[in-house]
Amino acid sequence: MRARIARMPGTAMTISSSSNHSPLAPTLAALLLVCAAGGAALYLGTMGFAVVSTEDARRLAVLRQPLATANVAIHAPQAERLAAMLRDDGRVTIVSFVYSSCNTVCSVLGSEYQQLQEQIRRRGLAHQIRLLSISFDPRDTPDLLTAYARRQQADPAVWRMAGIDQDAERQALLDAFGVVVLKSPDGEFEHNAAFHLIDRQGQLVRIMDFDDPAAALNQAILLAGGKP
Repeated sequence: MRARIARMPGTAMTISSSSNHSPLAPTLAALLLVCAAGGAALYLGTMGFAVVSTEDARRLAVLRQPLATANVAIHAPQAERLAAMLRDDGRVTIVSFVYSSCNTVCSVLGSEYQQLQEQIRRRGLAHQIRLLSISFDPRDTPDLLTAYARRQQADPAVWRMAGIDQDAERQALLDAFGVVVLKSPDGEFEHNAAFHLIDRQGQLVRIMDFDDPAAALNQAILLAGGKP
C-alpha cells in the first residue's frame, strides 16, 4: 500500500499507512542511520560541537593543551634554534608568520607590530614581552630580513625577524602552528594570519585574531604576570 502524509489541525505532521509493511520504513531507517553517522562525524570534527571551523579547532586545541615550540634552525639574522631562543629569553613572545615581499596581509601585520612595539616601549614592557616575525619564504635571506626589519623600523630589543633554514623544518613549524601557506603562480603566497602567544617556557598557549593587537597585548601581559 502507498503511504499517505496527513496533518491534523493543531498537531505535527504524521506518516500513516494502511499496511504494516510500508516501503518507507527501510528508507526512514536508513535516513536515521545516515543522520546519526553524520552527527557523530560533526561532533568529532568540531571537537564536541565547540568549534565549527578548522581555524577555531586549532585555537581551541592549543588553549586546551599548550604546544612545545619545535626547535628548528633559524637565522635571526645569526643562526640559532627557535625553541632555545624563546625559552632562554624568558619573555612572553607574540609571533606572526610573514614574508618580506608581501604587500597584503603582511603589510597589515607589520603596521600592527609597529603599534605593538610602540605600546611595549611606552609602557615599559620590553623586559616582559617581545615580538617575533618568522618568514616562511625560503627566499628571505638574513640580508633581506635585515632590510625588512629596517623598513618596518623594528627595534631589535623588542621586535626581531627570523627565517627558517630547512624546508622540512619550515613546514613542520607551519603545521604545528596551523599556518597554511599556498604559493601562487606569480610567486606570491596566500596564507592565514594570527597572533601566536608563546609563554616564558617557550610553549604556544594562545592563538588570537591578527586584527585585534590590543587583545593580544593584554593577553601577553597576563601571561607575563602583569595586569593589562
